[in-house]
Amino acid sequence: MIRKFVKYLFSMTMALCIAATVSAQDIVELSFAWTEDGVDSAVMRDLLDRFQAANPDIAISLDVQAASAIQEAIESGQAPDMARLTDVAAFRGAYLDLRALLDDPAMLEENFHPAILDALRGGSDDAGLYGFADQLSLTAPYINISAFEVAGVALPSDVMEEPSLDDWLAALEEVAGATGIPYLLSIDNRDHRLLGPAMRMGAVFLDADGNLNLPDDSGLRSFLGLLKGLMDEGKVPGDVLLGTGRSESYFVRGDALMYICASGKAESVAEQIGESFDWIIAPNPHGAAGNTGFASLSAVVAFAGTQHPQAVARVMEYLLQPALYAEYSARTLTIPAHLAVIEAAVAYAGDDDTVKAALQAFAHGLPDLQDQAILFDLHPLASAYYEASNASLQPYFAGDLMLDEALAALHARLDEAADMSG
Repeated sequence: MIRKFVKYLFSMTMALCIAATVSAQDIVELSFAWTEDGVDSAVMRDLLDRFQAANPDIAISLDVQAASAIQEAIESGQAPDMARLTDVAAFRGAYLDLRALLDDPAMLEENFHPAILDALRGGSDDAGLYGFADQLSLTAPYINISAFEVAGVALPSDVMEEPSLDDWLAALEEVAGATGIPYLLSIDNRDHRLLGPAMRMGAVFLDADGNLNLPDDSGLRSFLGLLKGLMDEGKVPGDVLLGTGRSESYFVRGDALMYICASGKAESVAEQIGESFDWIIAPNPHGAAGNTGFASLSAVVAFAGTQHPQAVARVMEYLLQPALYAEYSARTLTIPAHLAVIEAAVAYAGDDDTVKAALQAFAHGLPDLQDQAILFDLHPLASAYYEASNASLQPYFAGDLMLDEALAALHARLDEAADMSG
């Protein structure tokens, strides 16, 4: 007992000495600005608290702010030490290069898609490492598998190595004929929904210099023509392409067999469907240019103006550990961008096995992404493209413009947006 008591006193004395040493020094205080998306700031705060417990010489304030407030602070020269941003391309040149600060730069360079790293860089001659994507949103097809089971039709992704969209449409036609479900697929004519399929068919939205000017619209032309034909045949709900309906509602009601959208809808879809039918996320169909989906992301970055680059690098290294990164993804129900985490699979929290399986399936699409599928949404003209696309394509789906006219209008609106921004 005496020996144990002495050992306890020694341990307490050492702990007090360490605490006294740290308190006698100037504790490094880091500011970490955070754009909230769900419950992620609470999870990050917990991870940072554990970091601070193991590193009492560093204190981190996690400040949840609107994206606009963070942007204003950066533009006014009051950038934080670190930030979680969605508009990561807007501040290229202001980020801290971590290459010489990380103990193992490969943990960052080898675990993230090259286009994600490029999104933070200032140009083709920039090899810097400035941060990492903390989560992704990816597009892929939602499939009503109960209808396939009732019809006795195999999922193309189960029996074919690289099923095309034509293969899927043939299977969907067969299921619709057997079940009476009216629509083969539903997809909105807005934002990013049309881009993944168009890219798979060969559309090129960014030129060699990174300009968003749609240098090759052949793939977009092919997909739009296919959609218009399906709509005219009554196999795609027309109101969703005309902007007056919601494609999600057709799928959750069981009126559409396939729904093309992003991972962020998985929980909403699950809640609305309940036990009405079973559904999964299928791999993106293969096209002439692969089976890419479309991505949007947020990223954790450090700023070059920090007075504490070494401390920032220690925080980055901590958050990049696969176990920590995986825990963050699991607790926030988000898609990881960390390749090692994807390979090991995330043990997602919650009780809904369908949502967990859906998130895993979305994550498996990351390695197939084209560079442009990552870089597009980060481009300064992305919002202008979405608006131009909506305005130009609705008259086409309504039958008021021919496809050539609609695409000419889209190109003209893009050129106008580029002139205004330049």
